[in-house]
Amino acid sequence: MIRYISNPYVETNVLQKILRVLLGSFMILAAIGHFTFQREEFQAQVPHWIPWSKDLVVILSGIAELTLGLAMIFWKRHRVWAGLALAAFFVLIFPGNIAQYINGTDAFGLNTDQARLIRLFFQPTLVLWALWSTGALKVLFDRSRNSQELNGTRFYDLEATDIQGFSVKMDQYKGKVVLIVNTATKCGLAPQFDGLEKLHQAYQTSGLVVLGFPSNQFANQEPGTDKNISETCSVNFGVTFRLMSKVQVNGKNTHPVFVYLKQSLGGLFTDDIKWNFTKFLIDRQGNPVKRFAPTTSPEQIEAFIKDLL
Repeated sequence: MIRYISNPYVETNVLQKILRVLLGSFMILAAIGHFTFQREEFQAQVPHWIPWSKDLVVILSGIAELTLGLAMIFWKRHRVWAGLALAAFFVLIFPGNIAQYINGTDAFGLNTDQARLIRLFFQPTLVLWALWSTGALKVLFDRSRNSQELNGTRFYDLEATDIQGFSVKMDQYKGKVVLIVNTATKCGLAPQFDGLEKLHQAYQTSGLVVLGFPSNQFANQEPGTDKNISETCSVNFGVTFRLMSKVQVNGKNTHPVFVYLKQSLGGLFTDDIKWNFTKFLIDRQGNPVKRFAPTTSPEQIEAFIKDLL
């Protein structure tokens, strides 16, 4: 299940950007047609089995197309959301295209069976257009591939490299409660380092392990080297819990730890990490049990940690 559409960190090329804007513009023009000069033609292709009035269906469809068109053009940071939503919309209105072909309805200049059949095949093209131009197709592909790669993987099978360059196998934390966080020292949420350190100091003897994974994927807020990051965390934030080498948490180069965690605990709408300081809590048996949003403070998750210790 796709739980998060907004993957602002999927890069798209110039052609994709142009096609995204073109499709968005097309949707806006279509929406205008719903409300004005093409209203009757849109009404003609509303299937008879829909219980609402054709005028209402056309108005609602126009509102949806206007919203989606504007999102495709202007909602750049969440373009994957827009792409998936628009693709879903094209699928939902497909019965109308089928009804137009079956009933031989003349609309939009499609006055032959051949022309109406061609339009039927154009609809899947629009779905692919929406998915590809926004990078949503890549998100779907990466998620599917990651799922296949991690089939049967357990948390204790994973390993990472710490910020000093040493290999860290997760099986060394068997019997521990592990809190994993993607961090960034220049982020507005960086004060959470203090709360994470307090959790570490308060519960490390009870079996809590805090692991910070620096990442530079969010607004370039962790651009430094591992050495720079280590020094900044130590001097500016007083961090003593274990830090890992800088990783990617989204995209094709996602670190296996985060591939596993995202697959195990999906987020809102899709599984991708939304921002710095997303937190994952793992119990003493190595089971990921809770995912917390970036804005959820360490103090707010303390009760969950106590329950697992």
